[in-house]
Amino acid sequence: MVVELVVRDLKLLKPIKTILENEGLFVKPIYSEGEDKIIRTRISDSNHQLLESLGTGVLIREIDGPVIQSHTKNDITEFTRHFFEGKLENATVIKLLEVLPVKYTVFPPLLLFNYSKQRSFLNELWQQTVPSELMDQFYQAMLSAPFLANKKVSHIATNMPIIESDVMRRPFNIVPLYGFKNSIPNEDKIWDSPSAQDFQDALWCQVNQNGIEQVWAPQFTMFSRGNIKEKKRILDTFTDIEGNDVVDMYSGIGYFTLSYLTRNARTVFAFELNPWSVEGLKRGLKANRIDQNRCHIFNESNANCLTRIKEYASIHGPPHIRHVNLGLLPSSRDGWPLAVQLYRYQLQFSTDRITIHIHENVHIDHIRDNSFIANTIAQLQEIDSELTYTPTHLEQIKTFAPDVWHICLDVDIDH
Repeated sequence: MVVELVVRDLKLLKPIKTILENEGLFVKPIYSEGEDKIIRTRISDSNHQLLESLGTGVLIREIDGPVIQSHTKNDITEFTRHFFEGKLENATVIKLLEVLPVKYTVFPPLLLFNYSKQRSFLNELWQQTVPSELMDQFYQAMLSAPFLANKKVSHIATNMPIIESDVMRRPFNIVPLYGFKNSIPNEDKIWDSPSAQDFQDALWCQVNQNGIEQVWAPQFTMFSRGNIKEKKRILDTFTDIEGNDVVDMYSGIGYFTLSYLTRNARTVFAFELNPWSVEGLKRGLKANRIDQNRCHIFNESNANCLTRIKEYASIHGPPHIRHVNLGLLPSSRDGWPLAVQLYRYQLQFSTDRITIHIHENVHIDHIRDNSFIANTIAQLQEIDSELTYTPTHLEQIKTFAPDVWHICLDVDIDH
């Protein structure tokens, strides 16, 4: 696994480099991102505790998947410098390069630039200095630039942070820069009730992770590449998925749904509010040649999960739910009572346990002292004190913020 260490406390730079060199994990070069220094390294799970000990001055950023970092000859900096030579004054070009975005991801056919206050094409210097016609020529030339060779890119955009309060995790702030017919529409209808034509007209991206194709419309739904580690854990760890049923309470475009199906779950019940994510899941099923009859998708609140599964049982016979995925950040707590209700319902058919997978953003201190696990079990007991809740594993998936981890806690519910 390749990660980037974002070093904010520059006094840590040399000791980190020394540690990585001693372990044979240092990857040249160290480069700058605003006021931070970035170190690339190949690292395994066993090394995470070593890095955690460095404290709040370091952020670990996973970059599995189709990430390209441009810091070589013929990179975006050299391309930009060469393009504007003779078109703008040298002093102006130098200033533009100081705020040039250099962190980006390729999700064919989209080139997506990360946003930062220091470096962005949305910076007022770019907006006010370069005429729009020249900017379009720049973007067009970029598509065939050496640093994008063979990447099959046709669209360019800037990515803005997801609004955490939006339960549908919509990318309201993605900003199209080139290749898009229109900006993201503001009408509620296209977000809430898109037509078949809306789906057809949208830009769709596709990427392969762990051998599974995932499909999404970047203007209308997010894609989190950092979940790749947890998707692989589903594929590698849980042999009891095969032949059993799974409930995915927050399925999105199928981050985990597709992994459960690939691991030969009999049926996955997928609940998702965002119709664009539902369409992405449907396209993902098709791209992976998965029988759509094995995935029952409900474009509605997961509050209806027990009703829908009862309806399914009345036609197809009793379910055998083995796993319930609760994959919502920053917290999936609203789904915990629903998972307990599902277990209670299934007890009339089977006495087997159910494993729930609780996703949450947790401070590292509450992981180290086990207080998160203790508090979680206590809250589950408040929901139904007659059941038994056994924590079996806590997976640290990726850092969400300094000293805050996206985790998944596996808990067995039994009677």
